[in-house]
Amino acid sequence: MTSFKLIFRNVHKNIRDYLIYFLTLTLSVSLFYAFNSISDQPAFSDMGITGSLLYDQLGILLSALSIVIAVVLAFLIIYANQFLLKRRKKELGVYMVLGMKKRRISRLFAGETLCVGVIALVSGLVLGLLFSQGLSLVALKLFAIELDKFQIVFSAGAFRQTVLCFAIIFFIVMLFNVWSVTNVKLIDLLTASRKNESIKVENRVLPLCLFVLSLICIGISAVLFNKNGILPSRENMSFQIAGAALVVGTFLLFNSLSTVFIQVVRAGKGFYLKGLNTFLVRQIGSKIRTNYLVVTIVCGLLTITICAVSIGASTALAMNELSKAATPYDLNVLSNVSTDGDCNISEYLATHDVAMRDYAENMEQISIYEADMTYSELFEGQNVELWPIDEEVSNSKVAIISVSDFNRALAMQGKEPITLNDDQYLLNCNYTGTYQYVSAALQKHSEITIGGTTLLRASDEVLQETYFMTSVGNNDRGTIIVPDHVVAGLEKDINVLLVQYKPDADSNEILQKMIPIGLDEAHGYRYAEKNMMYEMFYGLNALVSFLCCYIGLIFLLICAALLALKQLTETTDNIYRYGLLQKLGAKRKQINRTLFTQTVVFFAIPLTVAGIYSAFLIGKAMTVVEEFMNIHISTNIGLTIILFLIVYGSYFLATYLSCKRIVTEQKKLEV
Repeated sequence: MTSFKLIFRNVHKNIRDYLIYFLTLTLSVSLFYAFNSISDQPAFSDMGITGSLLYDQLGILLSALSIVIAVVLAFLIIYANQFLLKRRKKELGVYMVLGMKKRRISRLFAGETLCVGVIALVSGLVLGLLFSQGLSLVALKLFAIELDKFQIVFSAGAFRQTVLCFAIIFFIVMLFNVWSVTNVKLIDLLTASRKNESIKVENRVLPLCLFVLSLICIGISAVLFNKNGILPSRENMSFQIAGAALVVGTFLLFNSLSTVFIQVVRAGKGFYLKGLNTFLVRQIGSKIRTNYLVVTIVCGLLTITICAVSIGASTALAMNELSKAATPYDLNVLSNVSTDGDCNISEYLATHDVAMRDYAENMEQISIYEADMTYSELFEGQNVELWPIDEEVSNSKVAIISVSDFNRALAMQGKEPITLNDDQYLLNCNYTGTYQYVSAALQKHSEITIGGTTLLRASDEVLQETYFMTSVGNNDRGTIIVPDHVVAGLEKDINVLLVQYKPDADSNEILQKMIPIGLDEAHGYRYAEKNMMYEMFYGLNALVSFLCCYIGLIFLLICAALLALKQLTETTDNIYRYGLLQKLGAKRKQINRTLFTQTVVFFAIPLTVAGIYSAFLIGKAMTVVEEFMNIHISTNIGLTIILFLIVYGSYFLATYLSCKRIVTEQKKLEV
């Protein structure tokens, strides 16, 4: 029989052994192609200046990250290949007994690896092509581009990059296989399936001490993170100490868990001595004991995955929601009265080559005044805990706007005006950092004195309108709306020009003309442009979401593949023990139930610990994001759950079915 025919026959015969290897290759190729193909979507060419810069930055970051990912995937694929080599050692030994030279055997195994690799590469590219279209739709949404501009695209650049990358990986894997087969001894090949873990005498006291010590380390880490947050600081080493304590605690936890687990289960004699539970408990304990380092690494990667994907998805959803409410106008220009005087902003712009009337379909100028009270006086009697970025708010004077200016701002948004009597006031606030204090102040102050005029509360509800644009989620920390006659005696703080563009206005042209005005430090003119804000915040949203999801998916793939390969290896090493159980009368259902329980526990232990860590760390990370971006983020783990169901669940199911098949085939061979 020719080598070519033998290669295809072996691949067909051992196709099930290649299941985890094939699944890992296919998913790796599809993800690699999909994320690197985003830059070729034609719809992104319609973005503005800011969005284009952020989009280019995303492409650079993904390309750089892909290099790291490729190296990690190479090690993962080589590791997966080791399982195949171990599974096939006895078969290769038979070839040697029959007189086949090692050189030909190595060529056969390399040929099989190449054959499976090519099939996986083709399958991964097809799956990646489908996945990339969905990913492009998500990208368009995140970058605030109309979905009707979407086109189905095949990325030749991503195709070449993916094929080249995995061709190199396959070449390295084949070299590894040739080296492994060439240097192995015949006796090792023939007896590989009979080698089991050496049994050591258990020391029960030391593992218990290590288990307690691990809980202490984890507790210390939690206290330090809770007290000082999860950001490193130059002033103290609490972050480094907490991180080190968490790593050491997790390592000691899994190192000692097997002994603690066995002793706890042994205490329940009714359960421990029932059916195959004694064998099951011993197998689980052995898996944890021999793989505690792998489980520790997987736990860490899963924690990063859960936190990254959850925070990325939650931030994306929060920013999408806030961006819509924060941009009711196409442009507004702010003028600091103390610097530029009480001027007409439109006339000033006209003198600087920005004839706003040529671009504007609708335009209004409103004014914001300063009250004769500070926010600390408005919040009097409350236990105020502001975010660090808002520390100066308490000493700032409360913003005031007249009801007519407020209604003109609402009219430009197509909203109904508010009504206010000459002796009434209302409060407006759309900033999460101060909203609760503004709301409490409204309930407390049934009447308030502004500029010597006493006003009564007109409503118990705080308005949440955006009457001028500054930034997403950080716009109005609290404004008192008063009758027009009240502002006559107040000091004007800023003037704001609100603009709605004509349908044919070129926003990029306006933005180019506004840039030097905004950079002029000699004057107090600043601007906020809708398209720029959309592209900036949606672009940052896209950067965070894509990088988090890319890293999360790859780490999840690595974790699931490592656990699957370890479980398969353990099952292969203990195949004769399962055969002995069957000879002693254990039924097929009992064996399958034992395998299923082992697989569940092995996959669930690192995920459970990672879930506990993530539940704590996500809250701290959300606080950091909220303080940095001045937005409130509701935790959303929907995307994380979906990813785990698809990737983690697929590997779990494939692992259980493969283990079940290995045991079943061994039974048939013995019969």
